[in-house]
Amino acid sequence: MNAGKVLVTGANGFIGAFLVEEAQKKGLIVYAAVRKGSDVSALHELNPVILEIDYNNVSSIAGMLAKHKFEYIIHNAGVTKTPDPNEYMRINVDYVKHMIDAIRKSGIPIKKFLYVSSLAAIGPADFQKDGILNETSIPHPVTHYGRSKLAAEMYLNDQKDIPFLIIRPTAVYGPREKDLLNVFQMINKHIEINPGFLPQKLTFIYVKDLVDLMIKALLSNHQHKAYYATDGNVYTGDALSGFIRESLNKRTFKIKLPILMLKAIAYCSEKISGLWDSYPPLNIDKFHEIKARNWNCDVHNLYTDLGFKAEYDLKRGIAATCIWYKKNKWL
Repeated sequence: MNAGKVLVTGANGFIGAFLVEEAQKKGLIVYAAVRKGSDVSALHELNPVILEIDYNNVSSIAGMLAKHKFEYIIHNAGVTKTPDPNEYMRINVDYVKHMIDAIRKSGIPIKKFLYVSSLAAIGPADFQKDGILNETSIPHPVTHYGRSKLAAEMYLNDQKDIPFLIIRPTAVYGPREKDLLNVFQMINKHIEINPGFLPQKLTFIYVKDLVDLMIKALLSNHQHKAYYATDGNVYTGDALSGFIRESLNKRTFKIKLPILMLKAIAYCSEKISGLWDSYPPLNIDKFHEIKARNWNCDVHNLYTDLGFKAEYDLKRGIAATCIWYKKNKWL
């Protein structure tokens, strides 16, 4: 007996493909929503029903929802890097509004709309009096990306007729993740760069733990709430590099970069990449995240509400990621 039908948007992306796999494991009939022309190679072995979606066409989306009568929707589609701040708002906010409008227009009685937001929507704990992000924290996003995610959350919070939940992942890593790959590649070449001279409190979550949490939230009785998503631990700024060094069995030449120098590199990198219509991993938005010193979160409700406990801490997750990168010749 299946647990119901779920539509996963952004299903061909890093998190999306793992979401499809986890939903299938939990007995859900999974439909993968992708934009026309998307690379769906990550979904081939999973073989979900693939639907092309036009996020700007509410009527088309409503027709698709009415036809398939989905019980659950996971809205994972979005943009994480773009040089145009307006693009963040158009995709990360307007697409959410169009999905909600389409749900109402379709008339389907969905059980849950799970929105994949980001810790960036609330911003670092640097600005919180108690030095930790919790349910009462006042949002202080430091990036255009974070501000777009916050705007989408604020919109959703006003939609009381929709049974929504919000998940705010911290830094997500694991197989197929490309941004952290840059750090692996540098350390593999014996280079380790540490930003700033002040201590950092960082949080992470392994992608397989994140999707497990998401499906638990999707199938729970909770609604109209937001959850921070971390593995429950807080790490120093050197821990990530240390675990990667250990996994690769490498010694490194350590470089401490002053924050102002890092900002200059990010600015130049962004401008130079713009000449080739590309956008670098280290950009001004990313600089503001790196500059923050504290990303600690209170995640006790993940266990009390959802019975979630992470299987992977950072050491184990980095080791598993390293094995995947090597096996697939990314390193």
